Amino acid sequence: MTLFEFFKYKPHGGGESVDFPFEQETVHECKNDYSDASVSCDINKNYDIISAILHTDINGDVVIRWFNINTPNEPIRGFVLSVDGLSSDKSINDFILEPLMSAVFEPDVDSKNISTLADKLIPQMQVAYETNLLKLADSINFGNAAFFVDGFENAIIFDVKSWEHRSVDTPLNEAVVQGPHEAFNEMLRCNTALIRKSINNSSLIMDTMFFGNVSKTRASLAYIDGVINPKLLSSIKSKLSSIDMDYVLSVFEIEKAVEERPLLPMPQIITTERPDKVSRALIEGRAALILSGSSYALIFPSNITDILASPEDAYLRLPYSVFIKLVRLLAVILSLLTPGLYLAVTGHHTDAILTDMLIALRSAGNNVPFTPLTEVIIMEISFELIKEAGVRIPGAIGSSLGIVGGLILGQSAVSAGLVSPIIIIIVSVCGIASFAIPSYSLSFSFRISRFAYIFAGAYFGIIGIISIMSIHLALVLGTKSFGIPACVPFAPKTSKHPAFHAIFDTHFNVSPPEYMKAAEKGGKQNEL
Repeated sequence: MTLFEFFKYKPHGGGESVDFPFEQETVHECKNDYSDASVSCDINKNYDIISAILHTDINGDVVIRWFNINTPNEPIRGFVLSVDGLSSDKSINDFILEPLMSAVFEPDVDSKNISTLADKLIPQMQVAYETNLLKLADSINFGNAAFFVDGFENAIIFDVKSWEHRSVDTPLNEAVVQGPHEAFNEMLRCNTALIRKSINNSSLIMDTMFFGNVSKTRASLAYIDGVINPKLLSSIKSKLSSIDMDYVLSVFEIEKAVEERPLLPMPQIITTERPDKVSRALIEGRAALILSGSSYALIFPSNITDILASPEDAYLRLPYSVFIKLVRLLAVILSLLTPGLYLAVTGHHTDAILTDMLIALRSAGNNVPFTPLTEVIIMEISFELIKEAGVRIPGAIGSSLGIVGGLILGQSAVSAGLVSPIIIIIVSVCGIASFAIPSYSLSFSFRISRFAYIFAGAYFGIIGIISIMSIHLALVLGTKSFGIPACVPFAPKTSKHPAFHAIFDTHFNVSPPEYMKAAEKGGKQNEL
């Protein structure tokens, strides 16, 4: 018996395959198809169907309240359905049940139109009428209350939503020193209100959309009519409507579904938790998607300057903003190229280093048993482990992890002769530079791409780094976000937005860029 055969798994009974207990079972759809079920005049029939759809016999949070409406002849039976925790009990009691049960209703001639009852007795503000029972069930699951009355062929939907949610808090990942300190939460209408509060424009559109064939998650596509390019808007709606998923629970799932190149490390869509950033994007002629249950919004389209920009750039004076952007560009270069350049210069281009510096570098690594490439890989992986662990562990000990990982382990590795001090410095500089990049997705992109530059620099020197950079640049240049090139206005160039303006623009006058501007009335439409 070979070693492989000894460790090979053998199922009980000596068989060659494993039979799972549920492998051959066929799952049958137990519930009936209620897509065409309509509200009937028979209230008992309505109750039976809606109870089957919502599984009221086993769902403990579905509340059903029967009541009688007083009439001169005999009481009319009815019931209200809602979900405990999603609907406001006070609104249902005070503005629906109490008026109905205390007043005397005299039916009109049109006894099949329930709107006559709602218009006379119910003071609840927002109401809608529906005849499809499946749509009524979906509305109940969204926090509304459904109202059925015996003898009527339609039902009423009351907007009594009252979800538990976070209040408007400060941004966690996009904090600024100057500027607004408001962030989105998980409530859709709260998020849209934050945007409307900033943009006082009657042309601001909040187009309602639904994602997920089963979940029917509500979302709002925000844009300013007359500012956004109609072709761009059509492209965005077309891609969003083509999403075919059963459940959509986060905007990040939509981001992955609509991006042009899923395997490209660079992000192609802006994600933000700041209402002011979304407001500026809308004024610039972009669109934003806000999803119910998600505290982030998506902004389309985007380019490289948008991803590198920080919300605070718009609130700083010109000298400060230019200085911060220069520091940020330096951070991008250091984060991406520092380890690769070090390995390329020390391994293949030693004649480019001063003699004294070369002697110092060689002497620092004399007692280290590993090659410089192995040292860099060990420290990069260690740094990634520390960074990932700092995100996962509780906040109370998160700061302690940085001290332990950065000081104790790093110093111990140098003292033990496992890595040289210069490698610790290089990896630390890369880590600090990656934290200076405002976009978390872009920082992640550089963390992944850095390893390609490390191996290229270690094996092929500067030529390898230039080759990887050319491939990287070609991939980015060939990427588009809803028809907008990722590197515009650098490639292709635009006349009114040169490269210098794109990098150091401080938003003195927020307006749509030339490449996204809608055509003037009677003029030619800009091509995307």
